[in-house]
Amino acid sequence: MGIAIQDLLALEFFKDFYVVAGKRGLGKEIQGVTVLDAPDSFYWTKGKELILSNGYVLLQEPECLRKGFRDGVLQKCSGMMLKRERYLEKIPDDICQLFDQYNIPLISMPFYVPYMDIMNQVNTAVMNRTIRRFRINSSSSFSLSNLTYKERKIKRILQMVEAEMHFPALLYDINEKTSFYSSANFRKISEGYGLQDTDYWEPSQTFTRHTLCDYIQMARYRLVRPSEESDARVSWILIPISVNNIDQAYFVVMESRELLDYYDEYSIRIAYLLLQAVYEQIIVAQNIGNIGFENLVHYILDYHDPDPEKLVYQANIQGISLSSSYIYVVFRQHSPEFSLREKRKPFMELFSKTKLSALARMVFLDENEGAFLIRQHSDQNLNLVKIKGLLKDFRQKVMELYPEADLYFGVIIKPGILLELKESIAKCRKLINMGQYLCPDDFIWDYDSLGPLTWLQIPEKELEDLLGTYRLLLKDEKNAELLRTLKVYLENNMNYSLTAEKLYVHINTIRNRIDKVNQLLGIDWDSPLNRMKCEILLQYLKL
Repeated sequence: MGIAIQDLLALEFFKDFYVVAGKRGLGKEIQGVTVLDAPDSFYWTKGKELILSNGYVLLQEPECLRKGFRDGVLQKCSGMMLKRERYLEKIPDDICQLFDQYNIPLISMPFYVPYMDIMNQVNTAVMNRTIRRFRINSSSSFSLSNLTYKERKIKRILQMVEAEMHFPALLYDINEKTSFYSSANFRKISEGYGLQDTDYWEPSQTFTRHTLCDYIQMARYRLVRPSEESDARVSWILIPISVNNIDQAYFVVMESRELLDYYDEYSIRIAYLLLQAVYEQIIVAQNIGNIGFENLVHYILDYHDPDPEKLVYQANIQGISLSSSYIYVVFRQHSPEFSLREKRKPFMELFSKTKLSALARMVFLDENEGAFLIRQHSDQNLNLVKIKGLLKDFRQKVMELYPEADLYFGVIIKPGILLELKESIAKCRKLINMGQYLCPDDFIWDYDSLGPLTWLQIPEKELEDLLGTYRLLLKDEKNAELLRTLKVYLENNMNYSLTAEKLYVHINTIRNRIDKVNQLLGIDWDSPLNRMKCEILLQYLKL
């Protein structure tokens, strides 16, 4: 939206400007300023312009105005300003009659005023007016609602966009997968064209795209008929809201009546900046909150005082309830070529792009270890399968960015409060420690996969004694091959056929190897305990 001529003339700068004709058109809106520098300049106008002239063209071609009105082009303009006492000592009566007839304001402007000053005043007036309208104050309509600060701000900005420009608007929050609308008009128009929200940034129909501002990636999308691209069905403006080069939301303004005009682009840019500021505030608050949360986690891990009052005090400082339930996941990075702490910032940014970030908080425990605390709500249907899926997705994105990284996860699916954090983290660490030995082909371990073996504790010295016989055999490559065969044989429930299939050898070869193993180790395979001992010890060998 621009500014009405009567509102413009009410400004102090225009006190010496006089309306000499067309007073009934003072409510017309100005959307731009142009200069009459040739008799046919009217034919290049787009509409809603304020035309400036020193009168020279009218002196040389007095019929040009009449012709412009006769051809219907001057009626598109919002008004005209003529310099007094330059080329026309007096504005002719017949010209005034024309402007009165078509209700186009004709304004006499002082001789000394530069065109540039007029243009600046018009632009400044529009900007100031738009900024005043977009100023978000406390609203009584939201005062008793359950909306968060973020939701209130976003909804208010979108409502102001529609009120200011008469175009409905949408903001889609990428992380929360939530759509905010300026009004029901947006969805009504979308349904009329068979559009889903996702079509506004990933159109599923034939479209054209035109960049309006590459710096903020502001672009116009137009749905067109495949047979005739010039026949636009509907169009909209799309601007991604990004913080630290990470897209947080999509801001969409529907061009439901016509294309945005010059001053509408001012308004949409102001709305964009306000939305950008909202997300920057949220990210800063989240970062500060996450550091505080991480400090609280370390405080709990290092805490030895049986009196929980100090913990409650520290939690209250962070605005965190110690009774909140979390599903605990510890992740550990084993590659010597990679350090989690050195990549903390990009690692956090990557985490924020994953589905896991909408459910969990991430903290770093040491150089190459961290934890996810997944919030547990009654309305969530979180189970081990879903959590493993989220962790696999996270690991895949990490590996794409850092191929040298090597991530493992220990999961305690049973929710626990923060006061149980130390115990839960210890369980997760134990799952990773034992999982690497007992199920080395996996990278996510939980109680279901390891069971009581999670807490199998063999002191290192005792383990070396138990593995002594096996290590002697490993010195001979032929015997090492026998142990590898034995390991696969036990993994396949002592089935010769399956073992042969897994190792791509003849079944008789497997029989011969197992016979040789029996001669070397003398294991009683009829004893379940002996089989279990052998299977566990083989997991500790690098076969």
